[in-house]
Amino acid sequence: MMSVIAFVLTIVQVMGAPIDTKAVVAFSSGLTSTQYIMNGETVVYDRVFLNDHDGYDKYTGIFTCPVAGTYIFHVHAYSTNKDTVMWLNLLHNDQSLVSVSGYNSHTVGSNTVMLKLRKMDRVQIKAQDQMQFALFGLDTQVYSTFAGFMLYPDVSGPAMDSGAQIVG
Repeated sequence: MMSVIAFVLTIVQVMGAPIDTKAVVAFSSGLTSTQYIMNGETVVYDRVFLNDHDGYDKYTGIFTCPVAGTYIFHVHAYSTNKDTVMWLNLLHNDQSLVSVSGYNSHTVGSNTVMLKLRKMDRVQIKAQDQMQFALFGLDTQVYSTFAGFMLYPDVSGPAMDSGAQIVG
């Protein structure tokens, strides 16, 4: 199986713009226990599978962009509630951009978005206000996940981390 870094580097090289691996940012996280979410709370994904460049904080559930660029984010959710609505939002700097929703017992939902981020921008998953539900998770069975990776760095200048350079 190809790693996220190898995948990103392959895409960028095919596009004709190889990058220095110091600029590669990627994270993947999941829930290892059922988490009860309500009233706009941030989902804190406690298992970190990958955290290249340390952008994801498993204690707050927030990704803070370490290198400016274009990113892809994925969210997948599995709710255990009966007869309740599961409604999550992906936020960029506290602005809701895309949602994941479902209704009924053991509902699943997912969404993907591509964003241009500046250094220190924040991305997180929050419950919709006025909603209360449970996201399912077990230590041995991770169903709800949040992941993101940089597709390519911003080459426009000052917003870029000084350690990240286009090469070639």
